[in-house]
Amino acid sequence: MNAMQKDTAKTGGFTNRLFQIKKTGAIVIGKALIAFTRLLGRGGTTLPGRMAIRIKPDLSELLAGQLLKGVLVVTGTNGKTTTSALIKNILKAAGYSCIHNQSGSNMSWGVASALVDAASVGGTITADWALMEADEGAFPKIVQDIRPLGIVVTNIFRDQLDRYGEIDRIQDAIGRGLQVQAAGGFQVVNADDPSLVSLDGLQGKQRLTYGLEIELIEDSFQNTGRDLKTCPLCKKELTYERVYFAHLGHYHCPTCDFRRPRPDVRLTGLTIKADGSSLLTIKTVDKQININSPLPGIYNYYNLLAALTCAVALNIPEATVVKTLEIANPSFGRMESFTVKEKELVIALIKNPVGANEVLRTILNRAEKATLLVAINDKIADGTDVSWLWDVDFEQLATRSEQLTATFAAGLRAWDMAVRFKYAGLDQQQILVEENSGTALHRALQATPPGGKLYILPTYTAMLEIRRHLNRMGYGRPYWEDR
Repeated sequence: MNAMQKDTAKTGGFTNRLFQIKKTGAIVIGKALIAFTRLLGRGGTTLPGRMAIRIKPDLSELLAGQLLKGVLVVTGTNGKTTTSALIKNILKAAGYSCIHNQSGSNMSWGVASALVDAASVGGTITADWALMEADEGAFPKIVQDIRPLGIVVTNIFRDQLDRYGEIDRIQDAIGRGLQVQAAGGFQVVNADDPSLVSLDGLQGKQRLTYGLEIELIEDSFQNTGRDLKTCPLCKKELTYERVYFAHLGHYHCPTCDFRRPRPDVRLTGLTIKADGSSLLTIKTVDKQININSPLPGIYNYYNLLAALTCAVALNIPEATVVKTLEIANPSFGRMESFTVKEKELVIALIKNPVGANEVLRTILNRAEKATLLVAINDKIADGTDVSWLWDVDFEQLATRSEQLTATFAAGLRAWDMAVRFKYAGLDQQQILVEENSGTALHRALQATPPGGKLYILPTYTAMLEIRRHLNRMGYGRPYWEDR
């Protein structure tokens, strides 16, 4: 070996050692921060990942590349968390091990935290799959980092106006992420959302679609505006034969003939039972499936179809999928139920008009007397612009006021929420304001009679605060223990 070769070998050896030191250091520091923040009751989902990828920017790619089967990513405005949880449960029922950022920390650092948590100190991962929920804005970067085999896209609605502006920016971000996905993968897309069907990014990839083909359910909600009224191709007005909610439905453009594709997986029959569960008849390309679903609401039918379509793409046996979906529980903060002092407490996250309207619709359709607590924060994770509250049809509460035992407005924007209740037509004497989420929770529980029900509709950070209060009271578990 001559002098140049020796020098090159030394340089290469030094580079490899530096690489290993950075990788190990990033993982060790990340794991330490996860343990520390969990001791503080914070979950360990943001700071550990931020620090780890600051030390080793390509850490997520290095860890995800070791997975035995690959990566799945779920994105979209509404339904990401529930759809991800359903897919995770299907994978586990099929015998696969799965890493999942189940806390809802869905930025690139949340993905990094989940991978660091699952890795050994030396940086080894032995799981079959990683299933990652991805924020729409962070989606292109996450796809580039962890190179998913499969992508599931739920829908696109206006959300967090301070971050995204209008719907076209969300559409652009998701489109760029689909383009970045490597050839040979698959995409699962909601056929009832024209803003998704129009997206490109199919080169060398398979695309499966899902949608509803059931009769319309009578809708008294007035503020369920369509975020997409025009054809995404020629910008002329779309014609709808059916609208399930917002702009999801059966559509076509009379000008350029853009239209809803016939879904590969479609809900063709629905029977809602007295206990709130539903008998679903679903048709795939070559068979019909019947599922007794415990999850309420049209939005959950879409989530279930998305998970089922992903399972079809992965060739998971039908019996495994059906059994798993029939025992599904609501995921973290999504119609999640607790029994507290002989009272039922239900937490349903709200973050935009469409999602909030669907939650209200589901609650009011149950025709039961209940206490309502709406907790609104305006932190970065919630979206600092709360003007969307005026697009939610809270007027429906006034038309069903006999169902409300008491109505609480809580959180950093409690008074904004109280004003919204006032203009919705609720009795001002019935509106109780308490900014502190813990105090509001206790007061709302006191106002709920034994055997009664308390519905809590929080934004994201308010939901975390309320969950921490419940954990301290001995109810529920921190989400990172929900394995």
